[in-house]
Amino acid sequence: MSYPGSPTDPGEHEPAEGSGPVPPVPPPPPGTPYPAAPDPATQPLDYADDAAAEPAIVPRKRRGLLAGGIAAAVLLVVPGAVFAWQALDGGGAQPHDVLPADAIGYVRLDLDPSAGQKIEAFRFLQNFPLFTEATGITDEDVDLRERFVDELADATGCDIDFADDVEPWVGERVGAAMTPPSADSGEPGYVVALQAGDEEAATAAIDRVLGCGGADAESGGLGRAYVDGYLLVTDTQENADAYAEAAADSSLADNPEFADAMEQLGEQGIASAWFSGAAMFDTFDGSASAFGIGAGASGNDLPSLEEVRELIDETYRSVAVSVRFDDRYAELAGVVTGSSYHALDGGGVDADVPDDTTLFVGSRDAGQYLRDNWDAMLESIPDGAEMLAELEAQTGLVLPDDLATVLGENLVVAVDASDLDVEAFSEYGDFSSIDVGARVVTDPGAFADLWERVQGLAADAGASLDGLPLETTDDGYVLATSEDYAAALLEGGGLADTDVYRTAVADAADADSVFFLNFDAVEQHVLDAAGGSLGEAETRSIEALQAVGMAMQIEDGRMELSLRVTTD
Repeated sequence: MSYPGSPTDPGEHEPAEGSGPVPPVPPPPPGTPYPAAPDPATQPLDYADDAAAEPAIVPRKRRGLLAGGIAAAVLLVVPGAVFAWQALDGGGAQPHDVLPADAIGYVRLDLDPSAGQKIEAFRFLQNFPLFTEATGITDEDVDLRERFVDELADATGCDIDFADDVEPWVGERVGAAMTPPSADSGEPGYVVALQAGDEEAATAAIDRVLGCGGADAESGGLGRAYVDGYLLVTDTQENADAYAEAAADSSLADNPEFADAMEQLGEQGIASAWFSGAAMFDTFDGSASAFGIGAGASGNDLPSLEEVRELIDETYRSVAVSVRFDDRYAELAGVVTGSSYHALDGGGVDADVPDDTTLFVGSRDAGQYLRDNWDAMLESIPDGAEMLAELEAQTGLVLPDDLATVLGENLVVAVDASDLDVEAFSEYGDFSSIDVGARVVTDPGAFADLWERVQGLAADAGASLDGLPLETTDDGYVLATSEDYAAALLEGGGLADTDVYRTAVADAADADSVFFLNFDAVEQHVLDAAGGSLGEAETRSIEALQAVGMAMQIEDGRMELSLRVTTD
């Protein structure tokens, strides 16, 4: 069996020349729920013989762009649209159950999400009057599907009514997949899966929309097939039929790379997406060559395509993201998988800095991470090993050990901008109103030896480091813009125990790297700098913003990320 995105020739079971054998898709990992069985009535839509003909108005090459634009509009245009991923075995068929297993990228949208997610999203967003002004959404019971159809009708002049033409058949879910290039086109394909309870009504509505866009639906403007409660839409009827057949045989839910990534991501919240880094690189490696990547085989110092692909496979083998809402924060969560990730020994970043810290950056076991990835880093730099050897010979430094000593076991950088002079900072670059400092826990003996060598290098160069505000300690060193702030960092504080920090930084106690900005600490400075030029909605929206937090944790085989924006 063949389908768009497969190198297999239609009607044949042998790979196309040069493509290599196509391995069977293994079953999902133990414990992974299986997708709902396809509807026995699954079948392509019945079209006239001329269904694959060229559209009367839109040329074939542009037809894919038109269809892709429609797909992008479905996925991106809805203001405040709410996304939700259900359990693989819950709530009936999901888009990934009807999309082909060899997809290299995927996004999923639920235009009428669960009540819990919808309420949380609305409660968070209503704190920002600018959101209400931009979208007109004031009620948590708003049907975003109706909003989209109404806006589409207004923008295109289409005579389409949600209650009469769409609501009777439209479902809650829509997904889209990018597929590998077919053997003949060389370009990646796409397919959109739209949940539809009434095949004929859905087809009629899409034909009407296409008519508004200037395409003759009956001449094959888009290909469509009906699978297990979903209408598959793509560029041609031939491709739609092939996608439907392929998904019935093996869907994206059977793809172990996809299933594992989404399982590791966990709670899918209000949005989810996935792509295979290696597959994406294979698809667009021609673009990489255009930028000079992959020329290493020709004799220059740049890495070859195979080397770059191996690096991507080790660091971005699979990427999954989701958007989640709580009434106090919006979160973008992600999981990146690859063999280069190895769990660190530390127990999380120690945010032992003053409670009123404005900006905080912390890293746990950064020295260990550097050592673990040093060889891979050198391989990614042309002549990296030779450059390193020359640097060590000239300076006497020992890398990566000396650099790992600088980064240490727990590195924190803190900023106190509570007395920020906005005018001096923005107009003159005067940082004197800001306190900045770094506190590092590291091997004190190794650091003392390193510091002595660095001072010797500076002296040989005719410089002196005597005025540098660095102080060695029993467990490392501290570097700050003032003695008072250095003392404050050495004394420590309870930022890690504050509510604002714990809310903004996900799983802070276990995070290997942390970024935290307490916007409340500089809020008034921002408003004062605006000089009264902001409207009420803008002012209230700024006042609603509390903090921004990011956390990263490395486990064996994956890196977990979280970015949160919180409100008071």
